[in-house]
Amino acid sequence: MKVQEYVAKDILRAEGVRVPKSILILRNSDLQDYVEALKKLGFPQVAKAQVLVGGRMKAGGVLVSKTIEQAISNVSKIMDSEIKGEIPEGVLVEEFVPHESEHYISITIDRSLRDIVFVYSSHGGIDIEEFTKTHPEEVVKTNRVNDLPLEVRAFARRLYDIFVKYDLTLLEINPFVESNGYYYALDAVFHVDDSALYRQWWAGESSVEDSFVVLGGDVGVIGCGAGIVMATIDALTEHGFKPANFCDIGGGATADTLYSALTKVQKITNKAVLNIFGGITDCLEIAKGVTEFKSKNPSFEIYIRLSGNNEVIAKKLLEESGIVSTNDMKELIESVDRRVKGVRRDVVRE
Repeated sequence: MKVQEYVAKDILRAEGVRVPKSILILRNSDLQDYVEALKKLGFPQVAKAQVLVGGRMKAGGVLVSKTIEQAISNVSKIMDSEIKGEIPEGVLVEEFVPHESEHYISITIDRSLRDIVFVYSSHGGIDIEEFTKTHPEEVVKTNRVNDLPLEVRAFARRLYDIFVKYDLTLLEINPFVESNGYYYALDAVFHVDDSALYRQWWAGESSVEDSFVVLGGDVGVIGCGAGIVMATIDALTEHGFKPANFCDIGGGATADTLYSALTKVQKITNKAVLNIFGGITDCLEIAKGVTEFKSKNPSFEIYIRLSGNNEVIAKKLLEESGIVSTNDMKELIESVDRRVKGVRRDVVRE
């Protein structure tokens, strides 16, 4: 199963791989709602069609913008286009990451070797296929990470861990670049093993706005991206908690979206962990949904990490309603740990 770029990058980001800052604009969105967010992203920026076919750039699915007027025009143009016969699910608008050279790396399964193999080239970008044909000696194919150049081994190992964890059959980063001493994945292609979809809930066919899977535990989980939700579930599990569900409210979630998600969680447990982090999400909308739900369900426990657009105003609204928010996932999980395990200890004492 092929995965959209924005989902793959959510996972990369959650697993510690640097990707450009971005805004996801879904089809049928009012572009005027994104003007301020696009300005904040800065220029130049890159608008990329979210389709499941390769060769987007040559097909007009990747456009660079230098002004807000050009950005709106480019997003609209991509939305109205067919890229190799496919209608874009949306447009991912990313900051431009300055770099001097582009590199290529992929991980796949070699059936003849019965092993996972890396393919690496110091030359990446849209002409990689032609380059590999004319310069095969410049391409490294190996099942040993130590055969790769020393400077990319740590990056390759992290990608390998992601490949295994998410049951991928292909992980391709073309290109990845170096900027300020760090590697950034400018593009990402993920293929998930169809036979493993039963355990990779994030790769289901639910829409980005309505992805909910019951897991059977007692701590609800809501996040704004499949990768963030997965990372939160993993962190809770590592601390001895049993997640009750997987719920990805996607980018651009409204107060109603969040309220609906909390209502679903309430049907299976009395507490929820919300991990809301940056990008397109308006934190004020999230805060409105949380406060409205909490006012009608005062006994429901909410633990929230909030970071992104309108963060300061949103946190103030939560504080006025007696809801404490945290700044990062570590603080978020620790707050759940203190509260829930503290209550358990009190029950034991009694």
